[in-house]
Amino acid sequence: MLTREENELLTRTDRGTPGGDLLRRYWQPVALAAELPPGGPPVPLRILGEDLVLYRDEQGQPGLLGLHCPHRGADLSYGRLEDGGLRCLYHGWLFDRAGRCLEQPGEPQGSTFHERVRHTAYPCQEVAELIFAYLGPGEPPLLPAYEFLTVPGAQRYVNKALHECNYLQGNEGNIDPAHLSFLHYLFQDDPGRNRSVKDVAGTNTSTNSLYGATCRPPSRSRRLITACASSPCARSAPARFTCAPPTSSYRTSAPSPARPAARATA
Repeated sequence: MLTREENELLTRTDRGTPGGDLLRRYWQPVALAAELPPGGPPVPLRILGEDLVLYRDEQGQPGLLGLHCPHRGADLSYGRLEDGGLRCLYHGWLFDRAGRCLEQPGEPQGSTFHERVRHTAYPCQEVAELIFAYLGPGEPPLLPAYEFLTVPGAQRYVNKALHECNYLQGNEGNIDPAHLSFLHYLFQDDPGRNRSVKDVAGTNTSTNSLYGATCRPPSRSRRLITACASSPCARSAPARFTCAPPTSSYRTSAPSPARPAARATA
């Protein structure tokens, strides 16, 4: 069992934490490209514990800035997209994607104060219908050319989900074979229970084989589920079904009919 201190060390990703410093050295997906259409409003985000605003400038390029204007702390997600950047609604300070302050209305003519202001800004890349950002120090590394980032759109499925947990809990579920075998087990041969078995675009497999059969650890003829003979599940179950490959020993069988009780005799 982890101590509280060990748990904090592993799961905290705010700025200045060991976990946050590590994850900031990699490109992180921050939004779907569809969430940021051309001309659409800025989008407030919280990434690795940091409040930010994502916007698309007039050239169509994504930019990621600190959420609060460095002047008076106004929320830049209410800003206007104009004149090559994002303009704060409070006093009109204008910032570009690199965090440079381009204009400061209200300053005396000829003032160069805006040149000394640099707002928090992070580089972005738009790849495969996703927007990635690098929140770390120095020059960002190359974005790895993973296959799912390079295949045609018809062979890629892009999705976003909210999980109210830390990153480690989310990944623990991804690599937990017992969890996958039970919660994501789909009864492929039983139409009444088949929730989402469908072909995966660009492949010859199905979601069932991806999330059900192929995630199970090897075993020797073990029964995963033993249904109670009196349960509705058992009464409606087929005699025998499986969603595992033919080579797998994983099978689930309905229970044998209950034997009648022995008749008592005097």
